[in-house]
Amino acid sequence: MSILSTMRQRNVLLIEDDANALHLMREYLNRANFLVRTATDGWEALKRLKDGPVDVIVSKLAVSDVDGARLREKCMVNPETRDIPFLFLVDGTQVERHVRALRSGVDDCLVKPFDPVILVAHVQAVIERRRSYEEMVRVDPLTRLLNRPALEKELTEELRRVSRYQRTATMVLIDIDAFSDLNAESGVAMGDLLLTCLSGVILTSIRAMDIAGRYQGGQFVLFLPETASEGSLVLIRRIQEQLLTIANAVAGYDLTFSASLIHLPDDGDTLEIILPRLEEALQEAKASGDDERGAIHQWGHGAIVD
Repeated sequence: MSILSTMRQRNVLLIEDDANALHLMREYLNRANFLVRTATDGWEALKRLKDGPVDVIVSKLAVSDVDGARLREKCMVNPETRDIPFLFLVDGTQVERHVRALRSGVDDCLVKPFDPVILVAHVQAVIERRRSYEEMVRVDPLTRLLNRPALEKELTEELRRVSRYQRTATMVLIDIDAFSDLNAESGVAMGDLLLTCLSGVILTSIRAMDIAGRYQGGQFVLFLPETASEGSLVLIRRIQEQLLTIANAVAGYDLTFSASLIHLPDDGDTLEIILPRLEEALQEAKASGDDERGAIHQWGHGAIVD
């Protein structure tokens, strides 16, 4: 599961109308492995924003043709730019503008004059705070997998690609067997522990290109691009076997799950179609109870036996 890549170079839009200051800051940011785009006024900055993704905007509070706070406000009303972190460079004598900058929703302010090394540290800190925030709102805190809103968003985007480019994929719905009984008999703490056992096995079993998220309760969804049903079955069985071993070692519990899968795009191309079919096949798997590791059913094909 990919959440945010911390390895790629980060893109900085640097807005400064003093040529010497612009050159010095760009040099230090380049040394710190940032890719820097520059602008000397607000109009040019708005054009540079269209040249590609930007991870942080560093702007002088008062550039030649626009107040930096107004530029921030323009970014805030545009869905494509409103989430970009913003760092203002503020003249220490401009108290009123400094206050206005802070009230505009800016992420950080740096008072001039400053050492360029301090600028680099502030930029790094702003990006890291935003990265942590985005991870927090996308990830289920218990299992460390995607939460349901983030999962559904990514699945919707992937399904569009599958449909547009006629690629193949498999989606899997996993459900821990008798999970509500487990919570009632052994307590929520035990249930949480076993959930983390399963999520840990999932995380170590899937590929970087795969998507995994917590759907609800003891249910998880996997999206496996470029994978046929046979390959999905191998993965599910491997997860089942590892879960039995780990849950028994950690909690002394023989934990099993049932699963359903659907082949894409042949058997569905939107979440509105796919999820009900996965749930239907899962109920069939649950009702069969024909496998000591947990039954697996494919929508439209019934039980899968390997």
